[in-house]
Amino acid sequence: MILLKDSVKYFLYEYASEEELAQMIVEHYKDIFGMNTLYFDPQTMKTHAGIEARNDGIILALDQNKWYILEVELAKHSIHKHIIPQVTKFHMAYKRSETRKRITDTLFNQIKDAPDKIMLLQTLKIEDAYKHLTELIDSKPTITIIIDQKTPDLEDVCASLPFPTRAVEFRTFTRENIGLGVHIHQFEPLIGPPPEEAPKSLLKVLAVTRLIWEGKPYVKAFKTVSEQFNVGEPAIRDACTRTLGLNTKQFLKLLQNKSRIIALLKERYPDNRNLIDEKLS
Repeated sequence: MILLKDSVKYFLYEYASEEELAQMIVEHYKDIFGMNTLYFDPQTMKTHAGIEARNDGIILALDQNKWYILEVELAKHSIHKHIIPQVTKFHMAYKRSETRKRITDTLFNQIKDAPDKIMLLQTLKIEDAYKHLTELIDSKPTITIIIDQKTPDLEDVCASLPFPTRAVEFRTFTRENIGLGVHIHQFEPLIGPPPEEAPKSLLKVLAVTRLIWEGKPYVKAFKTVSEQFNVGEPAIRDACTRTLGLNTKQFLKLLQNKSRIIALLKERYPDNRNLIDEKLS
């Protein structure tokens, strides 16, 4: 791909490593996550069994009462082999109260030693920083996968994770014959309204759910939806089971409780809450 501006060409840049991409993310984290945010260096979480998982940084969006765990990836690497095991370990560690307290203590100590961070808290009129951090870290983080190019299976990976997940494609273009000295970054910020297009995996689940609620046997529902999406039945079953962390029996049982299936889908697909309400309420 080439960008052309006033007859000057910019070519897509290939990052040398995930570390190089991560450094660019750190430089522009406020552009991605919003101005009232704080960045913290990578943290190591430890499960009860002592297994460690290290993230690529933590972002606190203070005015949104949200926090993000960064996972920086290159598309040429296997996201299945890295992201899923890594986030699974995060989840195991996060469930421990001592892990959440340690994160809170670490971030608080970094804030009190950084005048710029203290100033932002004062600007937002956050008087008890430790209390605010404790409440924030006790709420589930959003995993943010920042990648140089979205892959076909990235959507399914995001849907299968135990945390709300957002994926951001971050690309860099460099000026012809100059290189990184003159460059352009291309990405979609996480601030503002979420993208309108719903993941296909969610649309499949919604379609199956509606048909079963209307009285169609689940075998025929899977077949009907597979024809609608022009994919094999295994893909439909996968969207209703593996991506939701369920087996077929659990999925069918969950459909008997409307509020629970809606709550689960909203947790898995936080950017599509309105669509879920529209289709299932």
